[in-house]
Amino acid sequence: MLTLTGPGGVGKSRMARQIAADVRRSFPDGVWLVELADLANGELAPSVVGSALGLFHTTTDPVTDLVEHLRGKQLLLIVDNCEHIIEPVATLLGNLLAAAPPLRILATSRQVLGVEGEVALPVRPLSTPVPDRPFAAGSDAVSLFADRAATALPGFRVDEDNRALVTSICQRLDGIPLGIELAAARLRAYSLEDILDRLDDSLHVLVSALRTAPERHRTLESTLDWSYRLCSPPEQTLWARLSVFADGFTVGAAEEVCGGDTVHRNEVFDLIAGLVDKSIVTRDGESHGREARLQMLGLLRGFGAERLRESGEERAVRLHHRDYFRALALRGSTDYFSPRELEWSRRVRKEHANIRAAVQFCENDLHDFTAILEIVAPLQLYRVGGSFVVEEHRWLSTALDFDAEPSEIRARALAACSYAASLMGDGDAGEQRAIESQALAKSLDLQQVAADAACSIARASFYRDDCARTFELAQKAVAVCQEAGNAAGACDALYRAAVTAFSMRDDRASEFAEESLALARDHGSPFRIASGLWIAGLQDCRNGEQDQATARLREALALYHSVGFVAGIAMCCEGLAWSASLVGDHERAACLRGATDTAWRATTAPFPQAVVRSLGIEPVDQGDRRSSSKAKNDAAYSRGAAFSVEETVEYAVGRQPQPPVAATSTEPVRLTRREVEVAELVAGGMSNRDIAAKLVIAQRTAEGHVERILSKLGFRSRAQIAAWVTERGHSRE
Repeated sequence: MLTLTGPGGVGKSRMARQIAADVRRSFPDGVWLVELADLANGELAPSVVGSALGLFHTTTDPVTDLVEHLRGKQLLLIVDNCEHIIEPVATLLGNLLAAAPPLRILATSRQVLGVEGEVALPVRPLSTPVPDRPFAAGSDAVSLFADRAATALPGFRVDEDNRALVTSICQRLDGIPLGIELAAARLRAYSLEDILDRLDDSLHVLVSALRTAPERHRTLESTLDWSYRLCSPPEQTLWARLSVFADGFTVGAAEEVCGGDTVHRNEVFDLIAGLVDKSIVTRDGESHGREARLQMLGLLRGFGAERLRESGEERAVRLHHRDYFRALALRGSTDYFSPRELEWSRRVRKEHANIRAAVQFCENDLHDFTAILEIVAPLQLYRVGGSFVVEEHRWLSTALDFDAEPSEIRARALAACSYAASLMGDGDAGEQRAIESQALAKSLDLQQVAADAACSIARASFYRDDCARTFELAQKAVAVCQEAGNAAGACDALYRAAVTAFSMRDDRASEFAEESLALARDHGSPFRIASGLWIAGLQDCRNGEQDQATARLREALALYHSVGFVAGIAMCCEGLAWSASLVGDHERAACLRGATDTAWRATTAPFPQAVVRSLGIEPVDQGDRRSSSKAKNDAAYSRGAAFSVEETVEYAVGRQPQPPVAATSTEPVRLTRREVEVAELVAGGMSNRDIAAKLVIAQRTAEGHVERILSKLGFRSRAQIAAWVTERGHSRE
């Protein structure tokens, strides 16, 4: 574990991300970022880490799930901004490191965490020029200022005429990157002389108020205050109001939340542009072609939050924020089971940090648990396709304990809590909540909610692995939902009946699958269409209709891919492997099985995987070994096991994973004898650790060999190395 320490604004987070980009290839199981800046409750750290890792299903003990997921994996976990919840985070990371020795952690914090084995690396400010030294261009601080200044004022460069002024500015800012960037952005409106004068004035003003703070902290505070005072009053107000957003915002959200009183809604757009020009707000570089997402660095948000508290507007703005994201969540009541569900679910996932902030405000400041139920209960599809189940279950359970008043929202929240409990593997708790929901809904004459509760009871039974009872309950739920006009519930119950019938080898599986699929298509629900296609495709396999099975499973896979539901991709690949085996394409079946096993490990979704394993799909492995040579079978499996998710999708839908464009050189690629040996072991499915043990070399040496192989061959992934080895073997034959 390496912890980057240092004061705010010194660049710890940026350095961590750069390190991650540089070493990504050294970690076969990936590099994963966990952002903790907006997490107020350290008890939620394990589930937040699990969410970042893509843990789809988690138990009520997420630490156990994390340990199981990380054990044996070679991955880098970046944990950013730990200082405000340092004790629970330190405990968690210490436990993970002890349980998973191959794990590597890169943390950022303003102080050392105190974890056993931790190495602390202080991040120093950028080097500033030595006073009176004639040449300053080699200074990191001056280089950063010059780069940012050229962006703010095209054509700007450091020369003999301005070098002394630039040097003085960088020295005044103590080489703190954030301060340098804010100062350079001011060249749009001010000269270098003006910037230096204002920095001096601002520092003198604040020194007396910050005498107990470290000198460098005073410098940064003075820089932020200087930037704030140079904003217009409306910009200052907007800066403060924008601080309520967690992990970014859209312009539309800013207009709704921050408009009003002294800043009118129609002014927000132009004011944001002004804050972008001043480097207070930045645009997310990955939002091109979609609705722009804007960010504010944590220190700038913190400064704005202090101004918001001083203004007396904090409660009002946070209420606007709560209402905006409650309205977004409530869209789940209408957008779920419609063509709009994917757009809505993507938006909600992206806004998870803001939804969490709204819930925390309701819980800690307002003590309004009804509002929490209103926010969380409609998140059904988001809950299924995301990995925030533990967090949401906690929100619902806590709010239900405090808000026991009989109401429609309580009945809906009980059904939602049942769903979350079932997904976490607690079928007993899921059924108990569902029965309570159904009883309350009937007493209040809420037929739609009672129908949802009937589906929840069947779902809980399904996760308790009681096939006969689930089949009966699912059929009853279908009837209840159809009587109530609850199409979404009916589709879900039909799907549940189809899956259960399939596992029981009941011929009615086809009937239920086709009805569920038809209903999903009628309502244009991509997620439910994918589910219906999957179970209908499996039934086609069993019925011997392999062409139709392949077409349906590929269509389902494409839909799951569009949602980013890796467990769904794995489910479809299981079916495609079975279908390929049944038609005698054993090498393809083995390759798909390898890709499937890797996908399952990536999702750690025990319940979807358990469902597939319980369906009675004949294993392809034994048949493949009988019908082809073990060497070819193993090579095909290893090739698939090395696929990335994208490569798995390409292969599964009938296209070969495409290698990157090779270098233009006509010289043949030459690997050393050791590199060829390592490449063959990679193709055999070995990790860097396994290769090191096999060749009796250091793991870092093995990683270096793999890096050089990727570089020489112009490849991006280990799967491409495996394909190259296979093709090389065929060419020799």
